[in-house]
Amino acid sequence: MSAVVPPPADPAAAIATPATRPGGRLFRLRANHVRAVLAPLVLFVLVIWLWQSEFFHNLFGLETFAVPLPDRIVEAFGDDSRRLREAFGETFAPAMIGFVGGNLLGFGLALCLMALPPGLGRRGSALGAAVAALPIMAVAPIVALWIESELWFKSVTVIIIVFPSMLVYAYRGMTGVDPTALELMHSYRASQWQVLRELRLPHAIPQIFTALKYTTVLMLVAAVICEILRAHNGLGYEIHDSLVSFGTARAWAAVVLLGLTGIVMYVLLLLVERFGFPWALRQEQS
Repeated sequence: MSAVVPPPADPAAAIATPATRPGGRLFRLRANHVRAVLAPLVLFVLVIWLWQSEFFHNLFGLETFAVPLPDRIVEAFGDDSRRLREAFGETFAPAMIGFVGGNLLGFGLALCLMALPPGLGRRGSALGAAVAALPIMAVAPIVALWIESELWFKSVTVIIIVFPSMLVYAYRGMTGVDPTALELMHSYRASQWQVLRELRLPHAIPQIFTALKYTTVLMLVAAVICEILRAHNGLGYEIHDSLVSFGTARAWAAVVLLGLTGIVMYVLLLLVERFGFPWALRQEQS
């Protein structure tokens, strides 16, 4: 006589596959995270290995004095570490001043546009987009005529380059709220400050972080261009001076340092957004 197998307590568990069970979903999520990290890392190691083996030099006919090998760039970091460290400080300080000042200015102007009638606000935002299209090479020489201090010459140039992006993104985020939610707030007789705090600002957080991440690149590019045009310090000056004196390894080391700085700042902003405003990140991805 065969034993009778009782039906499962949860009928869905009987048909659940490993991929649909909670444990399976967790494993798949972790596997996706591992692939997201491992694939770029493997590609990076492969590119460095091909570079070091002079594969790209042979393929494109490059000379090692023009495009130094990775080990020479690493040596330049060690040989000129003090020089590069001082140059980094001279570049990063005004870039950060301009980054903070430009984003605060752009956000403040977006708030001012919010107080205007919608038609005027949209025109002001379009003007900000036009300013954002100005090339850095056209802005920096004009600022150089006004300001003698190298620190403030670089900082003001970065502010001018940075603020339009925050203005456009913040204004777009604060005006892109759901009209139904806005009508509901008005039906409860909410003040303009309450609407801004409870509805418009939370809705604009993804756009604000988009502007912050975008302007991390702009601030470094603007500061370096200022140093190439008119400066006696900074990473931009080191790149120009090293290329003139055929110290290409040091120039590449400065470029790598700039790239790492941009990556670190971008990742920091991404972490702040992910852990400080997780709902905003989900809204941005959707």
